[in-house]
Amino acid sequence: MDNPNHTPPNSPSTGPGYETRDANVGGVLNFLVGLTVGLIITAIVSWGLFRYLSAQPDDPASVSPFAETRQLPLGPQLQVNPRQELLQYREEQGKSLDSYTWENRTTGTVRVPIDEAKELLLKKGLPVQPPAAPSAPAQQGVKP
Repeated sequence: MDNPNHTPPNSPSTGPGYETRDANVGGVLNFLVGLTVGLIITAIVSWGLFRYLSAQPDDPASVSPFAETRQLPLGPQLQVNPRQELLQYREEQGKSLDSYTWENRTTGTVRVPIDEAKELLLKKGLPVQPPAAPSAPAQQGVKP
């Protein structure tokens, strides 16, 4: 049952215990030189292409048909005086809650002051749903 290719973990190995080959320095240097040359060629081609395209005259046929329809987004909507705007907003909301106005004349919807709406609701009352009859399984669990 001895396997000649298998060495136990605690037995001394037959190899030197370190890498016996050196790194291929020539291959690494060749790669770096090729990479540098490729980057330089790419930079020169890009520079030439940009120079060529920027030297082209602006004739109307080469301009995009959407060039004149382009809309820039609006700038930021900054609040100049936020405290004053908040107070004005609260005043508008208070007037809305304390005054009579039409919401929609065609449907007959009217805005009523909130205090009066509460009183009308108390006088008229809310619709009440009758209590549901208890089901049979719920009564079986209760003992007298």
